[in-house]
Amino acid sequence: MRVHGGGIEGVLDFSVNANPLGPPKVLEEEVARRFRDGAYRSYPDSNYEGLKAAIAHFHDVDEEHLIACNGASEALSLALISLKPKNLLVVSPSYGDYGLLSEGIGAGCKHLAMREVDGGFEFDAERVVDEVEGLGGAVVVITNPNNPTGLVVEEAVLSKLAEELRGRAWLLVDEVYAELSGYKGLIGRELDNVIVVRSFTKVFGVPGLRLGFAYTPSRRVLRRMEAIRPTWNIGTIAEMAFRKVLVEAKDELWEFVRRSSRYIAEERAKLASSLSNLGYHVYESRANFLLLKHPWIDSIALRDELLREHGIHVRPAHTFHGLTRFHTRIAVRRREENELLVRALAGKG
Repeated sequence: MRVHGGGIEGVLDFSVNANPLGPPKVLEEEVARRFRDGAYRSYPDSNYEGLKAAIAHFHDVDEEHLIACNGASEALSLALISLKPKNLLVVSPSYGDYGLLSEGIGAGCKHLAMREVDGGFEFDAERVVDEVEGLGGAVVVITNPNNPTGLVVEEAVLSKLAEELRGRAWLLVDEVYAELSGYKGLIGRELDNVIVVRSFTKVFGVPGLRLGFAYTPSRRVLRRMEAIRPTWNIGTIAEMAFRKVLVEAKDELWEFVRRSSRYIAEERAKLASSLSNLGYHVYESRANFLLLKHPWIDSIALRDELLREHGIHVRPAHTFHGLTRFHTRIAVRRREENELLVRALAGKG
C-alpha cells in the first residue's frame, strides 16, 4: 500500500512538502491562459521535443540526456524498469514506494539504514560499497536531499561513490528537493552509471500538473525509458505551459527559486528552534521539512489529535523504513502557519 502525505481537504496541511511560496505567478498565469484557450482539447506532442528542450535550457544541460516524465514518481519507475536490477539497495529512511517498485519488477529490496550519530543521521558511502559487494545486479537508490530526514549528501561524496560503483552497480539519485535546499546536485555530471530524477512539483508548488524528468548520460538507458513510457504521459496544459515559461521566464523563475530557498531556510530555523524549546527532538535539515522525535506520544495519536482539535495535518513517519511510531515529519510553511503549528504542538509535549 502506498503511504504519502496529503489527501485531506479543508485542513492546514503540513504533510505535503511543497514550496510555501508557490506557485510562481508567471506559471499560474500561463496555466490559466492555456486552459482558457482550450489546450486540453488537443493531444500533447507525443515526443515532447519542445518540452525537453525547455527543461534542458532551464537547467543548462544537454537535452539528449533527458526524458520528460509524469512527475518524479514515473521517472523513478521508468528508470528501474529499464535497468532491470536483481536487487535494490535503498539508503533509508527514504521515499516509501521502492518496496512496491521492486516487487513489481521482481527484484529484491534491501534497506541500508543510516545510523543516528549525535542526534542526527549520517550517510556512510563505504557501507554502501560494502553492501553492493554482496548483491548482484544492484541499483543503489538515494534520496538527496533525504526525505524524511532533510540530510544532504554533498555532490563530491556522491560523485566519488558513483566512480567506485562503476561496473558493479547503478546509482539512482532522487533530487526532487534540491532547488528548495540550495543544493546543486548531480544533474549535468557526466557519470554514466548515474540516473538523476528531478521534479517541478515541489519547487513550484504544483503537484497536480505532474511534470518531472530523468537525466543520465547513458543513451542506452534513455532509449529504454523512452520505449516503455506511455505515449502521452504528460498532459497538454502542463506540456505547453512549462515549455513556454521555462524558456521565456527562466531568469524570473530562478529568482523565485532563490527567494523560496532563502525563505525556507529562515523559517525552518525559526520553526526548529521553537519546537526544540517545546522538548521535541528536531533533526538537522537542509530541506523544506523537519523530522521530529517525540517519545511521549505516538505519531498516529499526535496526527489524529491535531486534526481533531486544530484542523492541522502532519505526516506520521513510522512508515519510513528505520523510523518509529514516535517520529513525525512536518513541512515548512509560511510563518503564520508555522506559528499555528507550534501553538498546537505546545499542548502535546
